Amino acid sequence: MTDWDEYVFAWACFLGAHVIPAAKGPRGWLIGHLGRRGYLAAFSAVSVVLLLWLVGAAGRAPHVPLWDSGLAGRWLVNLAMPVAILCGCLAAGLSGLVLAFAIWAGAHLVANGDLAHVLLFGGMLAFALTGLARSGVPRSMRITLMRVVVAFGLWSMLIWLHPHVIGASPLPH
Repeated sequence: MTDWDEYVFAWACFLGAHVIPAAKGPRGWLIGHLGRRGYLAAFSAVSVVLLLWLVGAAGRAPHVPLWDSGLAGRWLVNLAMPVAILCGCLAAGLSGLVLAFAIWAGAHLVANGDLAHVLLFGGMLAFALTGLARSGVPRSMRITLMRVVVAFGLWSMLIWLHPHVIGASPLPH
């Protein structure tokens, strides 16, 4: 399997894991067998694993440069990510998570100008925007001290993990 083959296969698995359960038959069957919480836990775990694989496969794909966003791209991501994380943590319902993914993907699309990452973040942005078109933007926020602390902790953890998992520091320098 070539690096591009792995990347295409990872995309197919990621999309399949999101499209197939969205259909009433498979989703109903899975909820019936796993319960709603079990289904959501399993779906979330599979989604995270597939997303990590997809991001890794994009990093292993041949490097085909399209643009260089330089320091401005890194600053954009570092300004956008706290907003994305706050949206995901404070918004009521799943639409906040979908909006967070749209912000994440859009900022990373600008900052990563090679073909594999443009396809990755452009595809994720399109995927998130279709989700927002279906669910709408968050209508309310649940602002509590605990949610803000969780958002700050998540942001700090992502900053710390990024060089270890992705292989590059997200901080502008």
